[in-house]
Amino acid sequence: MPITAARALAEPVEPIGPRVLCADVFDRLLAEPDLLNIPVVDEGRPVGLLSRQDFMLVYVRLYGREIYGRQPVTALMNKTPVVVDAAASCDDINARLVDLDGSSPLQGFIVVEGGRYIGIGSSVELMRVMAEINMRRAEELERQRRRAEAASESKTQFLAGMSHELRTPLNAIIGFADLMRLELFGKIEPECYVEYVRDIHGSGVHLLHMINELLDMAKIEAGRFDLHEDVLHPAEMCDEVARMLRQSIETARVRLDIRVAKELPRMVADEQQIRRILVNLLSNAIKFTPAGGRITLSVAERADGGLELAVADTGIGIPPDKIEKVLEPFEQVENSFTRTRAGTGLGLPLTKAMVEAHGGRLRIESILDKGTRVRAFFPPERVLRTSETDAA
Repeated sequence: MPITAARALAEPVEPIGPRVLCADVFDRLLAEPDLLNIPVVDEGRPVGLLSRQDFMLVYVRLYGREIYGRQPVTALMNKTPVVVDAAASCDDINARLVDLDGSSPLQGFIVVEGGRYIGIGSSVELMRVMAEINMRRAEELERQRRRAEAASESKTQFLAGMSHELRTPLNAIIGFADLMRLELFGKIEPECYVEYVRDIHGSGVHLLHMINELLDMAKIEAGRFDLHEDVLHPAEMCDEVARMLRQSIETARVRLDIRVAKELPRMVADEQQIRRILVNLLSNAIKFTPAGGRITLSVAERADGGLELAVADTGIGIPPDKIEKVLEPFEQVENSFTRTRAGTGLGLPLTKAMVEAHGGRLRIESILDKGTRVRAFFPPERVLRTSETDAA
C-alpha cells in the first residue's frame, strides 16, 4: 500500500526572514486568520518555525507587545522545528511528532527538498491522511483475515477428506500385514518375507499415526477440539502408558523412572487426551535421548492445588532460541542426531493444545546436550479431592 509522502502535505506558505520584527508578524497573523504556522527561512534554508498559538499567547499578554514588538522574530520562534524531507513517509513524520513532548497539537513541520524549504506541513492534515491510511490498512487486514480463514477451512476439509481416503486402504494394509506377520494361515516362505511383512506393518502404523496427527492439528486450528471428560487416576494412567511404550524404551536402551505418589487425587479430564499427552512427551524423550540415557516421568500436586505432570530426560536438549519454535506446528530441532528421527513436528504443538484445552499450560526447560524437562500444569478445578470423590 503506497504511503503518502511529505511532498503531498507541503503547503507553500510564504516564509519570513529571521530579522523580521515580531510586530510585523503580528500584523500578518491578523490579516491571515487561517495561517497556523509561518516558516522562518534564511537563504532558502529553514532556521525556525513560528506557531500562531504560541506567538499569540506571548505577544498579547500584558506588556508582550512592548517587550517583543521591536525584536526580531527569532525571539519567539521555535528554533528547533521538525524538518522532514519531501520524500519522507507519513508514518515517519507521525512517529517524529508523537515523540515530541510538550509541543502544541497545532505545531506543524517544515518540508524541505535538498535541504531547501518548499512548504509547511499541517499536523491536522497529517492526522487526516494517517486516518485514511489506517482505514485502508484495517480493510486490507480484514480481507487477509477472511482469506486466511477461508484457506484454513479449505485446508481442514481437505485434510479430513484425505484422511478418510488414506485411512481406508491403510487399515487394509495394516490388517492384512498383521495377519501375515502373525502367520495365522500358515508359515511364510521364504523367511525373508517375514521381515518384509513386519516392515510393511510398521510403516503402515507409522503413516496412520502421522495422518491422525495432521487431522488433529487441523481440528485444533479450526476450533473443533472437544473434550470427553471422565474421572481418572494419574498414577494408573502413567503405569498404562509406560507398559505401552516398554518395547520402544527397550529398543532405545534408555531407562525410565516413574515418580508418582499413589495418594495423588483423581482428576477430571479427557482420558484419551491425557494418555496422548503422556505418550507424546515420553515418545519425544525416547526419540531424542541417546542409548544409556535416563527419562523420568513424574506427577505431583502443586501448591495451588493443581497437578503437575513432567517428563525429564538426559537427551540432546533444545537450543534456547528454538524452545518457542518447537511448540509451533511442523517445527523440529535440526542436528545430526535428530535428522535420523522421522516425525511431523506436531507432537509438542498437539500436546500444548491438549493441555490448554484442559485449562492448563505447558512449559519447556532445556539445556543443550544436557537434557529437557517438559511440564504440563493442570488447574485446581481439574482435581478431585477425597470428599468430592466420595460424593461422586
